[in-house]
Amino acid sequence: MSGLVSLKNFHYFIEWEIFGSYFFRVVATYLFDWVRLGFTGLVLLISGIVIIYCRGYIAEDRNFYRFVILVGLFVLSMLLIILSPNIVRILLGWDGLGLVSYCLVIYYQNVKSANAGILTVLSNRIGDVAILLCIA
Repeated sequence: MSGLVSLKNFHYFIEWEIFGSYFFRVVATYLFDWVRLGFTGLVLLISGIVIIYCRGYIAEDRNFYRFVILVGLFVLSMLLIILSPNIVRILLGWDGLGLVSYCLVIYYQNVKSANAGILTVLSNRIGDVAILLCIA
């Protein structure tokens, strides 16, 4: 029980300077706490299970590695949403998630997946409007 109590007081900011000059700096900031680490673990667990399942299901597909890269980009977008301390970077992660979701939905490139991809794009635009309203 004392371990759970001490986890509630666990907060870390990690700043990584991507680019810096005399006039401006580009810094990526990530926030780690017990809730975000729990969601991060859940996302990594589910994506790992998806990759293991796909190795047996679509391993013979000629574009299997493209699928794995898309799942990896999906996970990176999710982690950007989870670990971002500000709403603007959450919007950036959400847009990346929407783009990768569209690419995953149209993976088989037929009419049904194209229609489902359009529905995915429209659903993500609703989320964009909600996040932009939060920013405003």
